[in-house]
Amino acid sequence: MKTPSRRNFPVGRVSRSLSLFVLIGSAALLGGCGYRPLQHYNTQQDLPEAVRVPEGYQAVLEATSNGRLLYECQAVRRAPYEYEWLMRNASVDLTDTYGAAIMHKPGARASWVHRDGSSVMAREFSEVPNGSNNLPLQRYNAKSSGVPGVLHNITYVQRLHTVGGWISSTPCTSAQLGMRMTVPYEADYVFWRAKGS
Repeated sequence: MKTPSRRNFPVGRVSRSLSLFVLIGSAALLGGCGYRPLQHYNTQQDLPEAVRVPEGYQAVLEATSNGRLLYECQAVRRAPYEYEWLMRNASVDLTDTYGAAIMHKPGARASWVHRDGSSVMAREFSEVPNGSNNLPLQRYNAKSSGVPGVLHNITYVQRLHTVGGWISSTPCTSAQLGMRMTVPYEADYVFWRAKGS
């Protein structure tokens, strides 16, 4: 069997064509991954003022969470003792509008890491109650890591339409210390950046 000679394969031309194809494909992917304004969320009048995003920003990506949260009853203060249900999830998986995964670490220092490597971390937040069994609605002031991608230059993240996620029927007392419970949880997360950025 004859081995094809190297000159039968225009390597440079194929490499350039492949590079151009990858470049165009990447640009199309980035163009479709949250860089379009989401008109549904750009109207904030129906939301409580504490979780609204101010003028001058646009919603660029939405993600949803649909899973379960794990809590453990823990002592949070001594003399006198106080007990609270504390979330034990290391992370929560979100799915964005285009089917891409976002890893969300909940808590006061919440963070979101998109599968493209871009990420954002909460600096502070405000919240309003959303019923006894639902986690509160929240608006995070956030800072991006600087890694290019879908979450680059994100300034605000909202947690909206929460369903479940909180334990209201079982008290956390010394009798339940160390007890763990899981609860179903759904929410929408909306990512905002300054217009023109």
